Amino acid sequence: MRDGPLPGGGTAQLSKCSVDDWPRPAPRGKGERSKDPQLVLTSWDAYGPGPKSPGTPRFTVHAALRTGERPMVLDAPLAQGRVTLDLYGPHGEGHRASARALTATVVDGSYPGKPVEIPASGSFRVAPGKELLLDVDLPAGAVCPGHNLLDIIKCSPQDTNDAADCPVLTLTLADPAIRAYRAETTGGSAAGSLSDRLVAVSLEPDTSQA
Repeated sequence: MRDGPLPGGGTAQLSKCSVDDWPRPAPRGKGERSKDPQLVLTSWDAYGPGPKSPGTPRFTVHAALRTGERPMVLDAPLAQGRVTLDLYGPHGEGHRASARALTATVVDGSYPGKPVEIPASGSFRVAPGKELLLDVDLPAGAVCPGHNLLDIIKCSPQDTNDAADCPVLTLTLADPAIRAYRAETTGGSAAGSLSDRLVAVSLEPDTSQA
């Protein structure tokens, strides 16, 4: 299948359907595995409206952006067009869904799913010890044939207690502020060799390959 544009923006990477590559992408610079700053997957959920309920099915990934001992400032909209979301089936099934050039939504932790207004400064600030909560919606058009937004996260077998029987989700987010933060941490040397990307993987069965 061919890649194609998504109605709400971004690209469906349907050419990856059933491709069984490693869930963590190859690093495109130094520092991607560091814990400062860090992108953490917190949960994900699928919503399917009932026959009498309005709306359309949704699959949303929830994540948190955390920093170290120094604050980090990111321009809004956050990582606009620089978010990638991949979901892999278990047991070598390969991609069940893949989308790139998405945008994360900063949300209010007190009201799940409620977007935070862009500050007057035009930037979001992540303070030490705090976190910036993000939502990323997977577009239906990025789901591979044979699946839909409501079943892509199903395990095989469904009643398993083994994480290896369940899908793996990878979320990547790129922003110039990430490289700048890493450069300041390392004293500014070789800033061009540092990655501007954060990567979060729900499960890595063998970290020696990462």
